Formats: sequence, C-alpha cells, structure tokens
Amino acid sequence: MNDELDNVKIELRSLNEKLNDGTIKSEDAKIKLEELRIKKRDIEQRIAQANSPVDIDNRVTNVEDIRKALIEKRSITLNGTGAINQIRELQHELQKNRHILSRVNYFFGANASTNIPVWTPSLAVPANFAEGANNVAVDTQATLGSKFLTPYAYVSILPVSAETLTLGSVNLESELPKIFADAFADGFARQVINGDGNGRNFDGIFNSTGKETVIQCAATGAPKIMDLVKLALTMKDQTESSYIVMTQAIYAMIMADNTTGLAELYKEELIRTKTIEGVYVLLTGYAPSDITEGSAVAVALRSNDYAFALASEIRIEPLKRVGDTNTYFQAIVFGNGSKIINKNVHRLETI
Repeated sequence: MNDELDNVKIELRSLNEKLNDGTIKSEDAKIKLEELRIKKRDIEQRIAQANSPVDIDNRVTNVEDIRKALIEKRSITLNGTGAINQIRELQHELQKNRHILSRVNYFFGANASTNIPVWTPSLAVPANFAEGANNVAVDTQATLGSKFLTPYAYVSILPVSAETLTLGSVNLESELPKIFADAFADGFARQVINGDGNGRNFDGIFNSTGKETVIQCAATGAPKIMDLVKLALTMKDQTESSYIVMTQAIYAMIMADNTTGLAELYKEELIRTKTIEGVYVLLTGYAPSDITEGSAVAVALRSNDYAFALASEIRIEPLKRVGDTNTYFQAIVFGNGSKIINKNVHRLETI
C-alpha cells in the first residue's frame, strides 16, 4: 500500500502541475485530479488502519459477544481493539455517505469519557540565515493548535425482527458500520457544517467565534462570482487539500450573476468542474443561505483544519415493546467536532 500511495502521489503531483501551467486543460483531467485526491486519502486511511494493532482472538470474541447479545436481548458495550476496528469501519462508511465527512481530520479516543486531543501545525515559511546567526526572530506565525474534545452521544435505533434473531446468521462485525452509517452520517454532517458550538453541539464550519479570517463581498446583497474567486485565492497555495463549502441556494445566486468578461470564464469553470481557481467547491443543503449583513455565504478551509473526534466505543442496548415481536437495538456512537486553528478558516461574508 505504501508503494501504491507513492505512485498516486507522483501521478497527482504531475497532473496538478500540468493543470496549473496550462499543459492540460481538459475537463476529464480535472475530474481525474479529484479522483486521485480521493484515492490518496483512501490509501492513507487503509495504511493507518493496517498499522493499528489487531488482536484476532479479541476481535472474534467481540463478534461472538454481539451475536449472543442480540439473541439473548441483552445490552452490550463494544470497546478495546475490536471496537477500534469497528469505529474505523464506521468512519469509512460515514465518508462514503456524506462528502463533507471525507474532508475532515479524524481523531480517535478510547471511550466516551476520554478527552480526545487534536492538533495541526501552521508554520510560517522558513527563512535562511548565515552560519552562526544569533539574530533569528521568533516565528510569530508558528502555531500548534491543540484542543481536547469530549465526545457526546449520538443515537440510532435499529428494529430487528424475531425471525432474524432466531433464524438468521448474524455477523455484525462487518454489518454494523453499514447499518448505522446513513443515520449517523446525517447527524454528524449537519453538526460539522452548521453546529453552533453551544452545549453538546459541534463547533461547525459556519459557526463564527470571531477568530476566523473574514473576507467581505465587494457589494451588498447576493455574492458575485468574483467574491468567490477572492475567497478561493486565499487558499491558492493549498489547493490540493482545500475546499469551499456553500449551499445550493448561494450557488444559484452566484450563477445568476450577469457580470461579463473574466467572470464568465470563472462561472464556466465552476459549472464544469465544481472548482474555482483549482479549489474544490462542495455544495450541501446543510450550509446556511442567509445573505443579510455579516452572514457567511461560503467558507474555505483545508481538510486538516477541522477535527472530528470519535470514541472507540459503540454501545448497543435492546429495547422491547409490549405486543411487538421486534427487538429495537439502540446504538450510541460518541463524537464531537471543532475547528482546530480558527484563523485558518476563511469566511466569505456579506456587507
């Protein structure tokens, strides 16, 4: 997998250079570039999972415990090595179901009571100095963002028929992540984008703490295509890992911009490739669409600037109802999310 990753990096770098210098301009090449980026992230995740210690006996025990618990209708808690693998599988399924969840930085903790540390470096460009220099100034741009996130409970309920429990062959080691992924993905995606940071809510991408980098639209009212270009250019040196988030409603307003000339070329790029100056644009209905003064209409950031913390623990509790032959298994996953270094998050705001 390491060799495969190296090959993808080489291909990605070569294609990116050709697109940037104009050697290649085809839309297929831009689509290929995005596919390579996704492939690179997938390989890196598989390598990280492969490097995690796996106790086969413990893993098999976990599967058998789940099976017996389902049949006996008793509650169980998955933790330890088996649960770590389980939660990583859930991570992969979450990424498949909601695009935004494939563009965040994952951190894992042992259990729900663990404060999970998250970090990302943000350094100024190194400068050169003469031999023996003793006047090197302190790098005021150097920041190591370090936070601790406490994961909170997110709940999904799965009804299982009596026939399935009695007659079926249960292998939840592989099925649990797929079963729960869609339900959990919706809740987590909403929180990552729009959480208000209060109580047990995530500090969402669009949530303003007053510490983010603000870029203002050029005029009042709906944003224009050149406003989006201005936002994208702030991420120009990190286009491979950067992305812009906005709702389809704001996208429609930008498409309605009738500015001619260069603006038309940018609109064509956005329509064809969903990129602007090479920065990927992610459209989601979870993002806000308000255009009143001071509202964020789009946000740009790098993938490693948002932390998504998951506890390596899944709790499953069976619930019964009088006169109902189904058993309802209540699954609880513990998660939290936050911007790591707020100034690295760029907000395009209306004036």
